[in-house]
Amino acid sequence: MSPTEFTHLWHEADILSDALDLLPDNVIRLQAPPADPIANIGPAQAALASSGLRYDGPLMDTAPNLRIIARTGIGVDNVDLAAATARGIVVCNTPDGPTESTAEHTVAMLLALAKMLKQGDAIVAAGKFGPRSALVGVEVQGKILGLMGLGRIGRRVAQICHDGLGMRVIAHDPFVTAEQAELLGVTLVDLDDLITQSHFLSLHAPAIPSTHKMMNAARFAQMRDGAYLLNMARGPLVDESALLDALASGKLAGAGLDVFDPEPPTADSPLRGHPNVIATPHSASVTAEGRARMERMAVQRIVAFFAGEWVESIVNPNVMK
Repeated sequence: MSPTEFTHLWHEADILSDALDLLPDNVIRLQAPPADPIANIGPAQAALASSGLRYDGPLMDTAPNLRIIARTGIGVDNVDLAAATARGIVVCNTPDGPTESTAEHTVAMLLALAKMLKQGDAIVAAGKFGPRSALVGVEVQGKILGLMGLGRIGRRVAQICHDGLGMRVIAHDPFVTAEQAELLGVTLVDLDDLITQSHFLSLHAPAIPSTHKMMNAARFAQMRDGAYLLNMARGPLVDESALLDALASGKLAGAGLDVFDPEPPTADSPLRGHPNVIATPHSASVTAEGRARMERMAVQRIVAFFAGEWVESIVNPNVMK
């Protein structure tokens, strides 16, 4: 890459950290107005992208000078990578940024489900205080946590739950060796064994065609009676109708969800307010520290690009050809 004059940066969402201070002084900062998010993207050479917009060809064509899209997070499923590559636009993400925040959120969900915190809160909020027999939760020590995916977040969840909570951790990930897993105290198993053995099944896989609705009626039927599902990854991994059936039948004791399909869930979605579902609005990575880390990483990648330096975490490497 050769240096290019950098004059205009556009950002989709509010920047909550000091990340923009990393920009050269001459760079004009364009923020998306809420009423018309792409109204002022035209002059942009770089875009700080969140998850609120679909970055497709028509959007890219409204910014003919756009050279790089930096995603503040891991997922790039809202970016048309083929369209970006065809237009010579580099797309990168910040996969290390949300690891700790999302892993902690996952463990918080796990413990909240096990200890029936939602149900206990509802009892107190209703002016009641019992009977305590209605709140018989479970201890997680010695229980089996199954991780579908052992990437950055999955590994950190494994560490917290194995070392800190005394859980037995198993995982399925075709890209990880048994030796690598063993160093984490994790046992690799095939997918069927993962589904059938886990007391808590946590999803940490990308949304790609092969994982679309991988948690369907057949998979839920394989799970232990009274098991729990955790999904902080991507909504399309789960067939939500099948999940509701598994909850209604008692096959699953509960679910912790930070992602949905579609997002946001429809106004009449039974997952909203379900007594055995703890739901958060795709906010697992939204902590002060995690947000700042992602924002700084994204801006650093943009600055490096225009300086002619190597850019980390490019997700459409063919663009470099």
